[in-house]
Amino acid sequence: MDEYNNYVAIILDYLVKNNYCSTTILANKRCFSKLEAYLSHKRINYSPEIADEWYASENSSISNTDKESTKVALVRLRDVYEAGRIKREHETKHFLSYSVLKVGLKNSLDEYLKSLEGKVAAATIDNHKHTCSRFMIYLQRKGISSICVLTYDLVIRFYKEDIHHGKWGKGQLNGPLSIMLEYFYDKGNVPYGFTVLIHYLTFDKECFWKLNDQIVHKTINSIMNSSHTVTVEEFHKYQLIFQKVCSENEYSKSVRSTFRKAIDLLLLFLDTNGYRYSPEIAMVWFDSTSEFFRKEAYSIRRSLCLIAQYYTFSEIHINSVFRQKARAFDLLPEWSRNAAGKYLDVKTSEGWAVSTLNMIRSSLYCFCIYLDSIGIRSFNELTALHIKDFNVQDIHKTPAGKNAYNARIRKFLFYLGDKEYLNNPMLFVALNRTSAPKETIVVVLSEAEMDQLNAELTSGETVLSLRKKAMLLLGLKMGMRSSDIVNLKFDNIDWQTASIRFIQSKTSVEVNLPMPTEVGNALFRYIMEERHKKAAPNIFLSEKAPHRIVGRAVCIRALKTALPNRDLEGSGFHVTRKTYATNLLRKGVGADMVANALGQQGTASVHRYLSLDVDRMRICALSLKDCGIGGWHDER
Repeated sequence: MDEYNNYVAIILDYLVKNNYCSTTILANKRCFSKLEAYLSHKRINYSPEIADEWYASENSSISNTDKESTKVALVRLRDVYEAGRIKREHETKHFLSYSVLKVGLKNSLDEYLKSLEGKVAAATIDNHKHTCSRFMIYLQRKGISSICVLTYDLVIRFYKEDIHHGKWGKGQLNGPLSIMLEYFYDKGNVPYGFTVLIHYLTFDKECFWKLNDQIVHKTINSIMNSSHTVTVEEFHKYQLIFQKVCSENEYSKSVRSTFRKAIDLLLLFLDTNGYRYSPEIAMVWFDSTSEFFRKEAYSIRRSLCLIAQYYTFSEIHINSVFRQKARAFDLLPEWSRNAAGKYLDVKTSEGWAVSTLNMIRSSLYCFCIYLDSIGIRSFNELTALHIKDFNVQDIHKTPAGKNAYNARIRKFLFYLGDKEYLNNPMLFVALNRTSAPKETIVVVLSEAEMDQLNAELTSGETVLSLRKKAMLLLGLKMGMRSSDIVNLKFDNIDWQTASIRFIQSKTSVEVNLPMPTEVGNALFRYIMEERHKKAAPNIFLSEKAPHRIVGRAVCIRALKTALPNRDLEGSGFHVTRKTYATNLLRKGVGADMVANALGQQGTASVHRYLSLDVDRMRICALSLKDCGIGGWHDER
């Protein structure tokens, strides 16, 4: 047994000195250990014949990963037993590959290996040499003499025919071979697709570029013959610009990886099939492969839309929204689409907010769809009776909602009459208001809610983020509307005088409000500790990339987080402003000063809050007798 151990020691020493990877060394050790156990159990000495018997008995229990290494290990053991050394003809295939390479491929490999010197360890360079030699000798056997004539088909065939098995084994090729192909890409010898091909082969992504649907290929060829396209090389430049934009906006690593995957797979599809790029071709490819993307489909589609944006406008707007489904407005009947579209263009040119334009679209869609359903095919056919019937059947939850729709439809009818689409230009008067203006009861936060809210705002351990605390305090302590809070900019704050000056979004009135210390501290903490360092004028930004300006809904979410059990219909974040105004009145602040604090012109709106000042209202109580109520004038 001592003699057997000497043989094993010689082989393991050889493997270490020749920089074999740890995986190969461990596989050899497993083989020799099992054989040693077999010899000990049988109480016999080693011989090549005994080793063959052991291998035949153990063959079915040896894993596929270890079978190749076990065979080679036993051959080396025989060499040492017979000759005292490992014979050259029994060295691993990839060691022999380099020595049989011809000048063209050998020079290319040497050039690549030389570029690694000083960058990585010698053992790593040796590993690259062995791995890449196997690839080069394969090319040589296929009649390839230069790396410049490499084809996708050859790389794929090499990957599939290589002796390694499974993702892990195949994955060993990924590093050295992909790095070498990337080097040759940088030299201009191969297209970019070769640098990522083996990686995606390892993860079974061939289905994304190997499509057998002939309708897809026919459609793409038709697009290429009838529209403008760019080369794959130009498309790759778009990819690099897109990656830079994503990095600058600090998208997470996983999002950037998904975006890159989308462009890589499309690029491989285009390059392996000899196609060029256009947004239409990209969407045809996406539609035919979207089922393979599964949960990533939305992100993949978005990345393709952003690339298409650069193709069209030579710039990428990372905040853009790309609708997957057509708007209902875009599905209007043909007879009404032209007039409705022109009216919407007018409103868009007038600078109305996106939310207002969406409301106009929704209103016009309901109106035109109703007219179409009753057989109207031209606005010239419209009568007052049609409009009244529409108003009767158009049901909303509240009169205010119905009025909101009717007001926009009324203006549309006025436009149609002005542009001579109607036989009767006065039809807009047929659509009346459904109710008169009403006075609503002022709702403020209760004492219990205020106690809970103050506890959350002052506690160190709270569910509220610093951003949510700052927003709530701006509403509670300064009475700011949510629209003004989300639009607050650094220039609006004067830290020296502890004040905030801004123009109100709702009234366009400029106000200059004193900033309480606790509000200033909350803003300062958010800016210094939690806010992203993005150079944007707005103070409040989204927490995730691309860290855009937030919307008003963030404010109401902050209130819901602090008061999760509060459920009062029609009482959103604006309740903080109402509570602020009411508290001022309760403290004896005059109506004029409250109006100034709220940034309102006049005290009409403030008078609504007076009814909540219970103590002072009692002082102003009138007797029922003086008012002639309840028969008190007869002293009964």
